[in-house]
Amino acid sequence: MGDVVIIGAGFAGLEAARVLAKHRKALGGRRVIVVDAKRTFDFLPMLPDLIGGRILKDRVVVDVAEYLEKLRVSFENGTVVSIDTASREVRLEEGHLLSYEFLVVCCGSMTNFYGAEDMARRSLKLDTAEDAVKIQNTVATYPQKKYVIVGGGYTGLEIATNIAQGLRRRRTKKYEVHIVERQDDIVGGLPEGVRDYCRMNLCRLKVHVHTGVSLKTATDGKLALSNGLEIDDYLLIWTAGVQTPECVRKMPQGKDAQGRLKVEKSLRFADGAFAAGDAAGFLRNKRPLRMAVQFSLNEGRLAASNIVRLCRGKKRLASYKPVDLGYLVPMANRCACGFVLFFPVRGFVAWMLHYVMCIYRSLTWRHRLGIVRDMFLR
Repeated sequence: MGDVVIIGAGFAGLEAARVLAKHRKALGGRRVIVVDAKRTFDFLPMLPDLIGGRILKDRVVVDVAEYLEKLRVSFENGTVVSIDTASREVRLEEGHLLSYEFLVVCCGSMTNFYGAEDMARRSLKLDTAEDAVKIQNTVATYPQKKYVIVGGGYTGLEIATNIAQGLRRRRTKKYEVHIVERQDDIVGGLPEGVRDYCRMNLCRLKVHVHTGVSLKTATDGKLALSNGLEIDDYLLIWTAGVQTPECVRKMPQGKDAQGRLKVEKSLRFADGAFAAGDAAGFLRNKRPLRMAVQFSLNEGRLAASNIVRLCRGKKRLASYKPVDLGYLVPMANRCACGFVLFFPVRGFVAWMLHYVMCIYRSLTWRHRLGIVRDMFLR
């Protein structure tokens, strides 16, 4: 009898740990170990708000060891180098080996620079709360800089609007915020009405949007876009795509274009091994399920439940049946748009719904009350 190892202390990983802790008797003495290179859980949906100065860092950061200690789950702080499903071993950067009987891979995703090392060196990204603080401090110190966000998806829009709104609150008279999107439109794949609303709101905040345009060159003093525009004294923020960590990309199992592990309906991808969250390439109607907190939580819960089933000697595993509650694109001037349970919502009501869900999904009451205080009472 071996251990249950969970790689990743994000939404999926902590939810899997919570479910396994709840069914401790069924595990029959097996230890549950969560592995992560970071010591904190960062509440990703609210990191753009940290950039804009609307909330404090403490509201979006949870100490992983402290949280897991309350669940009586072990925490291993280290970087995973390789995962061997044949020998059932997880190797850490420090040379430490973890053997497992059951495995949940849910190590999330990270910014993808597509091999452009020079751009990676010159850019800021938004993977952690520390990244958000770095952007926030730069905006506060150099408000006259020209801010260029590469990538017009959810994250790009949220960062751009938080920078613009933050500068407006500081009464900065002249500011430039640019979104550069190589596709024909921003937030591609969303309905035209949602895209139209986002464009109008970005215009209201004086955010310049360049679609069908890519970043051509960048030097220390100037960057050039493919449409001929040159921007000097800039800060570059990269949000143009994500990928799974290297330890997942190196695994021999099948993966999709983003490096997500191809899984069965039970979320299993190898004997005794499951994937959840952004690391799982689950197909719905032959299309990859989008990366979203709601799916990460449900997948972490199901993967853990199936491990409990196996520990109880059951051979039949539960299948994942994703229920899409909708999506919202929140922007910093208290406007948002999207769909909730197939109903279109926009404006302040949509913005409120986004933060109500963030409060609900926060891990502790201290964090929930802190968000309420910062967002609505400050």
